[in-house]
Amino acid sequence: MYKKIFILFIIAFFSCSNFLFAQTTENQISSIEFNNNSLVINTINKISYIESRLKEPDRVIIDLLNCSLQENKFTTSYKSETDEDISIVQEPSNKVRIIISGTASINRKTYLSNNDRTLIIRIARIETEVPDEMKNSEASKEASPPGKFKDITIETEEGETKAIVTASKSVKYDTYILKNPDRFAIDLLNILPPDIPPLKFKPTPYVSGIRIGRAASGVETTRIVFDLAKPDLDCKVDSSLIGNKIEIKFKVNKEKAEVVKKSGIKVVVDPGHGGYDTGASYGGFEEKDVNLVIAEKLKKALEDVGITVFLTRDSDNFLSLAERVEITNSIKPDVFISIHGNALVSSRVIRGVETYYWTSQSYKLAYFIHKSILNHIKIPDHFIRKAQFYVIRHTSVPAILAELGFLSNLDDRKLLTTSTVQDEYAKALTEAILKFLDIEIKSESKKEEKKNDKH
Repeated sequence: MYKKIFILFIIAFFSCSNFLFAQTTENQISSIEFNNNSLVINTINKISYIESRLKEPDRVIIDLLNCSLQENKFTTSYKSETDEDISIVQEPSNKVRIIISGTASINRKTYLSNNDRTLIIRIARIETEVPDEMKNSEASKEASPPGKFKDITIETEEGETKAIVTASKSVKYDTYILKNPDRFAIDLLNILPPDIPPLKFKPTPYVSGIRIGRAASGVETTRIVFDLAKPDLDCKVDSSLIGNKIEIKFKVNKEKAEVVKKSGIKVVVDPGHGGYDTGASYGGFEEKDVNLVIAEKLKKALEDVGITVFLTRDSDNFLSLAERVEITNSIKPDVFISIHGNALVSSRVIRGVETYYWTSQSYKLAYFIHKSILNHIKIPDHFIRKAQFYVIRHTSVPAILAELGFLSNLDDRKLLTTSTVQDEYAKALTEAILKFLDIEIKSESKKEEKKNDKH
């Protein structure tokens, strides 16, 4: 009876664990091979995994976190030379689960390679099976005595923290990246832990704590666990140092940091006018329609780089100015931009782009928007202006109103109603918003800028 309750408890525990580790899938398996009694899994990004050992029956579960499996593309079940059953399945909680069943699974060796993009699992009964490369080695005749952990020093430079670990002999190691909370663990194989704890650790911008001890009872392995102060850090081990040392570097993965940053950013785009309120109307074009087309193109361009975008209207319907402000303030975006086309009844000659702001927090946004439009569109500069337009005066975030050109002017009207130029408007606005939000523009854009500068 107690035995059944215990088994149910274990199952419930790991079910909860699956829920806790559920995240948006960021990684994907690119290949799976099973050769020489080893399972080799390659992925497109760095691997994060956790493992668990269960009994009755004996089995090991290894979960690749934030990972997806194209099940129709790969073989997902194998039989090892030591009669182990190996299965690979996609879990609904955005992870790939590897299940190894049998007594040999207790002694399997798991490690990462290829800059943490390859997971290798060797199935072996360590007591009786020796890897081929060691069968004729002197090391196989006599067990290597364990070394001793000697010291760990921490150095912090701009942009990274370095941990230098010293032992009494050369170090072989396994590494693990753990989530909830974020940790990096390294096992120093055949190295005994220190008799007394090292000196008290002072937190750095990237490592908030360190724990050192024996990896498991009766195992001659030292485990060092680093508590990471930031998510998605790059944790790289350099074992090429002289004098039985290894160096572990912790620094921000800029690519992942940008993704995280973008995913939390919200922008509200307000296509001016709508419904019976047509705005300016010239040459068969109504301002409300032009505003909506450019707003939709801007929404797509921002979403393509990971920004969350809300339109105050996505169809030809009327919204009062107060309703537009209410929508914006309820969303609490990082940026508000209202899209308009200008008009001057008394003259068809006046043309150019005007950018309006009201609050001091909005001037920088207006400057970037205005400059970016002039860089992308061949249109006269009609200046940045301060004005009390309702939608930019009553929103609580950086807000501007962009008059992208005069519909009353033939040249400007051609720009505003040509699809390819509308795309350029969207690109210009996107780059300006990213610059205002201090988000790095993709390298392709930078290369294009340098290319244009040369000409």
